[in-house]
Amino acid sequence: MVFYHDKTLDVIYRDTSQMRVLNLAEAGLPEVPVIACTRFDHYVVPYALHRHPDCFEIGLCLRGALTLVSQGVENRILPGDLLVNKPDDEHSLKTIPAGTKYYWMMFRDPESCETFLHLPPGVAHDLHARLNALPSRITADTARVKQAFADLFIHYDRPPGPYRTFCLTGACIHVLMALIDCVPRTIVPVHVKGVEPIIASMRAHPEKDYPLDELARSARLSPSLFTARFKQNTGLPPSHFLIACRLEEAKRRLTSTDMPLTRIALDLGFCAPQHFSTSFKRAFGLTPRAWRAQNRAKPGSGG
Repeated sequence: MVFYHDKTLDVIYRDTSQMRVLNLAEAGLPEVPVIACTRFDHYVVPYALHRHPDCFEIGLCLRGALTLVSQGVENRILPGDLLVNKPDDEHSLKTIPAGTKYYWMMFRDPESCETFLHLPPGVAHDLHARLNALPSRITADTARVKQAFADLFIHYDRPPGPYRTFCLTGACIHVLMALIDCVPRTIVPVHVKGVEPIIASMRAHPEKDYPLDELARSARLSPSLFTARFKQNTGLPPSHFLIACRLEEAKRRLTSTDMPLTRIALDLGFCAPQHFSTSFKRAFGLTPRAWRAQNRAKPGSGG
């Protein structure tokens, strides 16, 4: 397998069972320099802060979790969440634990291209404006985006020729349509008044128990509908979201207190310290003890 490093974009192209990082310029679409499906079987060292001049980058987390730092703001990207990096955004993936899998794509700014996916200039201008209005993290029903990415790779694997280029052009447009169309559901989700206070409570007090029946009753929804609305807002079912909140609180306690690991684990509702340690390492790539040592060392570094 031949690997090619594009130094301008700082992308290494490859096509393996674990990493498909492909250049659509070879298929007649120079405005889409990268489509990728990446799976990490081991913890990856965080990327340095960088930009992609004249390129947007979007990603969809499929499994595991990512920590995106964009313009100085840290965002936790969970399964089903989208990330969006604009051309001028300084960004980095700070945490990529083992088991993480995600789709991602880079494409030229529609306004910087002579032609973008064969669209009229007015359409490209509108697309540029809509893309620049997107937040760095999108939590919504992203099933259409996931399917659009899957279709993109199906069409890439077609025999070379004009019809393949036609199919890839339509698939790229479909990805962007699905991306833009999912945002209103993030801004004005259904039944948000019943779900938002519960989400806020879980973030503020992750040590508490939150039985599904009680949560649904509080939101005046059936358990199944509550779970669907909750997942629409957070990208996760309630039980998984609560674990994510507990792990975030564990990070805070590990960094800012001297509490023993066992106490942190039990106080935050983990059934055993080993369960806590395993969950923490799966999410952040380090054991709680290693995380504490690494983050405690930072304030004193350099003298």
